[in-house]
Amino acid sequence: MEQKLKKKREKLIKRLPGLDTIVRGTLRKVFAPCGKKKCKCKKGFLHGPYYYLAVTTKGKTNIYYLPTKQMAKKTEKAIEQYNKLWAGLCKISEINIKLIKKGKK
Repeated sequence: MEQKLKKKREKLIKRLPGLDTIVRGTLRKVFAPCGKKKCKCKKGFLHGPYYYLAVTTKGKTNIYYLPTKQMAKKTEKAIEQYNKLWAGLCKISEINIKLIKKGKK
């Protein structure tokens, strides 16, 4: 059983994304009105979408404007990679706990 857990752990480790491909944050897609009095956005046709990356660190949220849709797509992929890494780390931790309970790591 221990050997099976170790093999499963190794498989998970190999499937983790590289650290150079991850971003922790939230992608926000925003539609907003402008300041012109007679613009169509005043009738509900908002401008956008505008893309922002929101990152909270030590209780403070920073917002970064992403000027192109392409940049937003790359950022979205990097956030997905972060989530994949986090899920993989949780699974590896579960395996490590099982191995510790058995007295071997």
